[in-house]
Amino acid sequence: MRRITAIVVLLISVLLLGGGLLFLCAAIRQPARLSLAFSLLAIGGALAAWSGLTLRRLWQLTPEHLSDRITVLARTGGRAEVTLSQVVGELHVPDEAAKAALALLESRGQCHAEQREGRELYVFPGLKTIKFVRRCAYCGNEFSVKTALHECPDCGGELELVRQ
Repeated sequence: MRRITAIVVLLISVLLLGGGLLFLCAAIRQPARLSLAFSLLAIGGALAAWSGLTLRRLWQLTPEHLSDRITVLARTGGRAEVTLSQVVGELHVPDEAAKAALALLESRGQCHAEQREGRELYVFPGLKTIKFVRRCAYCGNEFSVKTALHECPDCGGELELVRQ
């Protein structure tokens, strides 16, 4: 409903701006029309700005656009998980829009809901960081992958790459 109102107001503003330009051209011959031209241009400009901002805000609240912003939020958090309150608070969106976007992400398989510590988390498994370490098959010591080792410095056992 609000989208239809914004579109109608945008059409009215185009008509007012057109009329203002017409009266501005007519003010060359009769300067008395200049005040009417500026009034129409000002009102038309204000209505166009309001409808443009409203349409942009409504577009930002669509589940498709909001789901992209939620994915970025989960990625920047480092833990690849978000809560509904975190989405609402950090993205400044209503609950209904956040729930619709999270439902869209769940239906696409990009996240799933988990209950932890009495709250619902939305976990993004595709965004979790994968960590590899070198582990000794004999003594179990772990070493960084950045270190160029092929055998354990403690026991001499062979090192294996292990995903954590």
